Amino acid sequence: MNYLSVIGLILNTIGSIFLAFTLNQTTKMLDSSITALEHFKDTLLSKGDVISFQGMDIQRKRALQSSKRLTSIGLILLIIGFILQLLALVICQK
Repeated sequence: MNYLSVIGLILNTIGSIFLAFTLNQTTKMLDSSITALEHFKDTLLSKGDVISFQGMDIQRKRALQSSKRLTSIGLILLIIGFILQLLALVICQK
């Protein structure tokens, strides 16, 4: 029954990679959004020409939708991997 434990570990690793990729993608999008807002604020307060950023909301929406899907997949893989490891432990105990 060691194969259940190994499969569980592999699924946990893949799920963790999905979650790490999703976190990285979301963090990059939030960083670019905050940077754009800072530039907008700075130009607005300096009473100079206001820089307008268009399309940020669309990019942020796409990134968040992609993140939701990948997060769901990663969490499902982690849960299945955990259950397989528990099964391997219970079966080996008997």
